[in-house]
Amino acid sequence: MSGIGITGGVATGKSTVARSLLESLQLSVPVDLFSSDFEARRLTDSDFVVQEEIKAAFGVQVFDPEGNLARDRLRELVFQDAAARKTLESILHPRIREAWISRTRGDRLLLAEIPLLYETGAEQYFDQIIVTACSRASQVKRIVVERRLLKELAEQIIAAQMDLEEKIRRADWVVWTDCSPQITGQQVNLISQEVIERYGGARR
Repeated sequence: MSGIGITGGVATGKSTVARSLLESLQLSVPVDLFSSDFEARRLTDSDFVVQEEIKAAFGVQVFDPEGNLARDRLRELVFQDAAARKTLESILHPRIREAWISRTRGDRLLLAEIPLLYETGAEQYFDQIIVTACSRASQVKRIVVERRLLKELAEQIIAAQMDLEEKIRRADWVVWTDCSPQITGQQVNLISQEVIERYGGARR
């Protein structure tokens, strides 16, 4: 069994939709939730080989005196330099892909939240794709307010990803998150009903 990919633009509500879908599913098979962002953080926090590769590629300046990754410094670097971003992706993406592919095997249904799903060609591994979407103004506001980044950097992060309209065009389902949490939840429930019909209803 493979699973359902959940993607979308930065700050469009992917994690919220993924958790909501997980909670709403009543299936006869186990359901597993994977987050690429969580896995990337795990790798950069605790994988010595990954840390050494980042240090070799970007220098000790992207680490603090205690040896922890200085995420703000690295983020600014990679979103101002496309080559640097590709270097970081070459370190992390193969390992992240290996992590979620290993969880598509067996009788489990995997819900995989992958921000760069289309950009990395990962859509071929999933039965269906959900794209979360909102206006660009909402994306920028969320990045600035919730992540406390400068508007200029927010725009650079958005520009580094595939155009959201293209992701919407390729999606099986689209969840709009510019609305209230209740309306977003209603959209997720409609998707949940279709997933249950496909995979068989029963409490996991």
